[in-house]
Amino acid sequence: MRRNDRLFAEAKDLRRWRLNLSDSTPVTLDGEDFYELDALVGLSYEFDELSQVLTIQVEPSLFDATELQGVVSDFRNPTLSPPGGFLNYDVSANHEQGRAMSNGLLEFGGFSGWGVGQTRILARDILGDASAIRLDTTLTRDLPMQMASMRFGDVISGASSWGGAVRLGGLQWATNFSIQPGFISFPLPGISGEVAMPSTVDLYVDDVLRMSHEVPSGPFSIQDLPVTNGQGDARLVVRDMLGREQVITQPFFTNFELMKKGLQDYSYELGFVRRNFGNDSNNYGQLVAIGTHRLGFTEQFTGEIHGEMLGHQQTLGLGGMMLLPGFGQLSGSLALSNSAKGMGKLLQLGYVSKYRYFNFGTNTQITSQRFTKLGVNPENFAPKQISRVFANLATSDHGSYLVNYSEQAFRDRKGNKKLNVSYNRKVGRRGNFRASVTRRFSGEAKTTFSMNFSMPLGNRTNVSISTSAQSGLKQTRLRMSRNRPAGSGLSYRLDAGLGKSDSRKAELTASNEIVTYTLGAGQSQGQTALHGSVSGGVAIIEGDAFLSRKITDSFAMVQVPGYSGVGIYADNHLVGRTDANGNAMVPSLRPYEKNTIRIEESDLPFDTQIDTLQLDAVPYFRSGLLLKFLVKRSRGALLTVVLENGEPLPAGAQAQIILDNVGESEVFPVGFRGELYLTGLAASNRLSVTWEDQSCEFELPFPETTEPLPHLGTYTCIGAGL
Repeated sequence: MRRNDRLFAEAKDLRRWRLNLSDSTPVTLDGEDFYELDALVGLSYEFDELSQVLTIQVEPSLFDATELQGVVSDFRNPTLSPPGGFLNYDVSANHEQGRAMSNGLLEFGGFSGWGVGQTRILARDILGDASAIRLDTTLTRDLPMQMASMRFGDVISGASSWGGAVRLGGLQWATNFSIQPGFISFPLPGISGEVAMPSTVDLYVDDVLRMSHEVPSGPFSIQDLPVTNGQGDARLVVRDMLGREQVITQPFFTNFELMKKGLQDYSYELGFVRRNFGNDSNNYGQLVAIGTHRLGFTEQFTGEIHGEMLGHQQTLGLGGMMLLPGFGQLSGSLALSNSAKGMGKLLQLGYVSKYRYFNFGTNTQITSQRFTKLGVNPENFAPKQISRVFANLATSDHGSYLVNYSEQAFRDRKGNKKLNVSYNRKVGRRGNFRASVTRRFSGEAKTTFSMNFSMPLGNRTNVSISTSAQSGLKQTRLRMSRNRPAGSGLSYRLDAGLGKSDSRKAELTASNEIVTYTLGAGQSQGQTALHGSVSGGVAIIEGDAFLSRKITDSFAMVQVPGYSGVGIYADNHLVGRTDANGNAMVPSLRPYEKNTIRIEESDLPFDTQIDTLQLDAVPYFRSGLLLKFLVKRSRGALLTVVLENGEPLPAGAQAQIILDNVGESEVFPVGFRGELYLTGLAASNRLSVTWEDQSCEFELPFPETTEPLPHLGTYTCIGAGL
């Protein structure tokens, strides 16, 4: 559009060309917005009056920015579970020095769409002076969209930078970022650039290609770079259509203890402190309220508050972590306590610097004599000082070096100091060598030397040899182990002392789809010990019970109705086969993640109709799902159809099975020489055939047969023209 010798372009055209119009004001005509071309900074044009052709040139900065994500969360809302439950058992027996001992651990669980409840019971000396101890009972409800969990019963409180976790009986409300796998709670760096024409961008993190993407003309940015914890360099190689390259390099420093700006991490508990866990079933102490809350104030600073409230004791502390770009991370905490001892104070300071090849850090915590908190016996004093200093150097060709010094000072007993120096490097393509020296300075000074070499032999087998020396006592051991496969199979562990160390151990584990057996023996100083165990589980879902291995994660009941012996794969690993009823248990599914479950097509008969060979399971925490594969026999057959005059049906004629009270059925085309292939046949069938202006019908019985595709013979189609 032209007005007063000024050219205007319609807004929808400019947006289609990806031009940024946020800084310009449109002119409205007949309900449509237009923008004056001369007012768009960075745009130039030529208008040919004769041909009425407008040529526009645009600077890259005028285009809309392209935003890319380096880390993309693949969150999927989990599937609600039907009512069900599970039972785990682990029974062991030991025989040593003429005495036998047997113990057992039972776990009961129940789940539904609301949540999951579980309880654990420890049985001691089953064949002797038997006793049973309840370990814990917890009801958990996860809220995936809020990334939070509610827990009732026996819970473990949240911990702060200076306050440890404690067991209590009560209720808890806390964030749970693991409910959304792939969610990154700590701030990640970004990188940006600008291209004049469509280009390819390759992102390298510490010289490793992490992503490649096409970008159009204009500015672009990549948010949440897929970087590791610590300091490094991100390098962006931009290559345009003409092969020209530009390189953008940006250093970064990340720490998983920081929080994204505005993100909160909290844990609140109210209940009674659990005492003597593992020995008493229901020993609960005083009522306590605990709160821990962390907030990302900025991308570089995260604050924390932690409080503990008891009737006779209160503790409150503040803390924070600050990122110093290019220098590292500084942290600090200050806490005050009030108890029968009086007022107490705690101060904690720390510094960490992580580079690509070198890490350094130090942390110290100092308390006054009267300071107390949960986890500290009221009759004892908190440690006067706890300090640690470490340095780590990693090289590409000469291994890694670690120096670690720690020191603890107490008011009521002697402290301890320890220095550890270790060296680790790869040997050849698969071997690994590690050597360390530990010096204890407190009490009777002791120095310990140790060396270890390990190497895998295949995918599941590993062999290692280690030697250590302390106070003139030397010990050398040879170990060999084979890990348990994902499905049924054997695993073992062998451990033998060489030289003066005559102890020997051997253990064999056999597992199938429903149970795991372990047998072992050991010998030391002329004494022989034997042990064995059996473990497994029972899953209950929609009223049916199924035997399984121990159910430690989520699980699925896979159904292939009517088909036994069908292989079931989880993430491309064979985990079992269907039983006589077509059912199979798939344990060890990852909660809140996509678990790909597949059935083996070659295990199904040739005449099987399958809707899909693969289903995705996204279960809740320690809950079960029912996955049903819609599989049925096609009941197909070949036959030849002729007309009453003996001539075959014409090719291209269309046959249909006549079904009562059903709409249109599937159409089957007739082939050459009257050949016809049908599926979905019943014991008795009536078929209708149409072609051009003709039609006919005939009866077709289908006898039961084991043949996958029988030939039923020749049939005559009877009818008259339309």
